[in-house]
Amino acid sequence: MSQPLLSIIILNWNTADLLENCLASIQNNVTLDAELIVVDNHSDDDSVQRVAARFPQVRLIVQSENMGFARGNNVGLAEANGRFLLLLNPDTEVCPGALESLVGFLETHPQAGIVGPTLWNPDGSLQPSTAPLPSLWVEFLRQTMLYRLFPTRAQQVAYRNELRQAAAITGAALCIRRECYEQIGPLDPHIFMFYEDTDWCKRAGDTGWQIWFVPCAGIMHIKAAASSRLARTRTLLASQRSVIYYFHKHHGRRAVRILRLITFCGAVTRSILALSNWFLGRKRTDQCARLRAYGRMAGWAILGKGL
Repeated sequence: MSQPLLSIIILNWNTADLLENCLASIQNNVTLDAELIVVDNHSDDDSVQRVAARFPQVRLIVQSENMGFARGNNVGLAEANGRFLLLLNPDTEVCPGALESLVGFLETHPQAGIVGPTLWNPDGSLQPSTAPLPSLWVEFLRQTMLYRLFPTRAQQVAYRNELRQAAAITGAALCIRRECYEQIGPLDPHIFMFYEDTDWCKRAGDTGWQIWFVPCAGIMHIKAAASSRLARTRTLLASQRSVIYYFHKHHGRRAVRILRLITFCGAVTRSILALSNWFLGRKRTDQCARLRAYGRMAGWAILGKGL
C-alpha cells in the first residue's frame, strides 16, 4: 500500500454525538488521500459502537483505560502512516478545503514542522488557535486573570486570521510533518492532559522547526462542549499539574518556586470570583467545583504538595 498523504488521529472519550459529527464532516468535506484513526480512551457511552457501525473505513483502537490526552494520542501516532499527522479533537467539524490548505502549506514550506488552521466558534466568531509559550509573566497574567487588562502581543495577534509564525498551536487541530515528529518524538507521556501540545511546539521550535498559523476555511471547534467539562475540579487540577511539570522541565526548580507564589495569587483571585458568582446564583455547582480546585492549588502553593 502507498503511504497516505495525511493521517487524522482523533482521541475520543465519551463524546459520541460530537465524534459522529466530526467524522461525518471529514467524510463529506475532505478530498485528500487520508487515513482516519480513532483512539477511544475507554469511553462508557456508545462511541465505539457508533464508529464501527457508521464509519467502517476508520481504524478504531479501543483502550482498556483512560490514558489521558498525550498517551492516548501517542497510540494513534504510532499507528499512523501518513506524511503529515493531524491531531484533531472530536468536538470539531472540518470545513471544505481546510485540511487541504494545511497540507498544501506544509508541502511548499519545508521548514514548517507544525501548522494549525483557523478555528471558529459555533457562532461564527474567531477562536484563538495560537498561544505564547508559558513564562512566569504570562502565567501570572493567566492565573490572576489580568491578561484581560494586559494582554501580551501573542494573545492580541491570536485573534487575527492572518498567516503568521507562532510559538504554539492548540492541540484541538494540530498538523505535524512526519520528519518533525520523528525528530522530536511523541507527546510527553508524563502529561495527562493540557500543555502537551505546548510542550510539543516548544520542542519543535528548539530543534529549529518553524510553527505556523495558516488561515483557511477552518474548523469549527465546539470548545464549550469538550469532555473536560464533565469534571471541572479534576480538569482544573490536571491543568495545574501540567503547568508545574512544564515549568520544572523547561525552566527548572527556581521557576517552580516562583510559580508557587503566582499560583497562590491566582487561587485567591479566582476563588473570590467563584464566590461572587456563587452568591449571585450563577452555576453554583460549577462554582463549588472550582472552589475545591482553587483550595487545593493554594495548599500546594503554601506547602509544595497536596495537588
